[in-house]
Amino acid sequence: MAKRCEVWVRSFCQCSGLCACMAALCCAVAASIFIYVAGDGAGNGPAPAAVAYKCTSDLYFGRVLKPEQKGLAIDDTTFHECGHAIPRMWPNTQAPLTSLRLFKAWDKAWPDGGRVEAWSQLEVVVREGQMQVLVGTQVTCDEQDDDRDWRLVKQLVQVLGRQHVMGIAVGNELELLQFKENVSTECIQRMWKGGYFLRKLSERAADLDHLDGFDNVPLTSVFGGYILSGSPFVETPGAMVQTFLREALKMCATSRHQWVFALNIYPYFATNNVLDPGTTDQCTGSLQSDLCFSKGCNLPSTIQLMRQKMSLLVGSTDSLLWIGETGWSSPQAATLTGAMTSCPAFSSTHSLNNLAEQRADLLTPWRVGFMVSSSSST
Repeated sequence: MAKRCEVWVRSFCQCSGLCACMAALCCAVAASIFIYVAGDGAGNGPAPAAVAYKCTSDLYFGRVLKPEQKGLAIDDTTFHECGHAIPRMWPNTQAPLTSLRLFKAWDKAWPDGGRVEAWSQLEVVVREGQMQVLVGTQVTCDEQDDDRDWRLVKQLVQVLGRQHVMGIAVGNELELLQFKENVSTECIQRMWKGGYFLRKLSERAADLDHLDGFDNVPLTSVFGGYILSGSPFVETPGAMVQTFLREALKMCATSRHQWVFALNIYPYFATNNVLDPGTTDQCTGSLQSDLCFSKGCNLPSTIQLMRQKMSLLVGSTDSLLWIGETGWSSPQAATLTGAMTSCPAFSSTHSLNNLAEQRADLLTPWRVGFMVSSSSST
């Protein structure tokens, strides 16, 4: 169990009772939640719900603008070790959560004995909160394990029910697979040029067509900012994203599935972040650009660029965009590189809270706005 909250990209809560409430996006479990207690093992069914856990804090964000357009991504530890702590409210507000992102149905490294209880706890939170869940399924070079993962995803979505499944995300940031250690050239070639990624997407769609009620569930694959380096999207032997998206759109056009574009955006890791001129440890300019949401700021500019590229690919402006993840880090993320490692203010709690408060009040023009997520393994 984590003894502190480390917030960045996908890390805001590790179910620690020591997490500080003021780090709202770090300690999502500090929001109002209800604890679901499983049956007593003697067939007597579930016990009554426990009293909602509450956290006393002097940090209050007030209203959340259009909370139905935003959601939280649930980190692995919360999901499989303390599913009862999945939040039902936006941290440090009184606004209910309406959307969740789940990266997997169950990891093969987790004890399978806890799966049914974790799924039950998730089901209670989702059904009682009338939430929708974006459910992820992996795509790796291990086809046997990919298919194992998919079998569990099919079981989980049936537990949740179609009305609570926002969509299925097939793969996550696969354009970056080429840069990971211990990934062979053969794996990358098979994934893209060999068509494995496209084949798995097609197989998943076909399975959903035969799953009662799921033949119209939206499909997506979540990518990162690297795909924006192409025209309109990156197209290299190590990341044939443009080809993949064209084929995915064609496939969905001949089915009842809607294709949704999805992008993870992290201004925290932006390569154009620089120190203030004439300083060695100040970054006021980069912080202003990364933490704001007006015209010209980092995140809105990235969204605008993504929409422009979507229009070039599709030929219209009608496509739906989901922001899969965004976030900040305090303390400094181990994966942060470049000039910002020399600026203490960049990864400070003050910067984190500033970002969190602004995002609570952010108006987003698509259904799932910001999926602020957590996972210590990334």
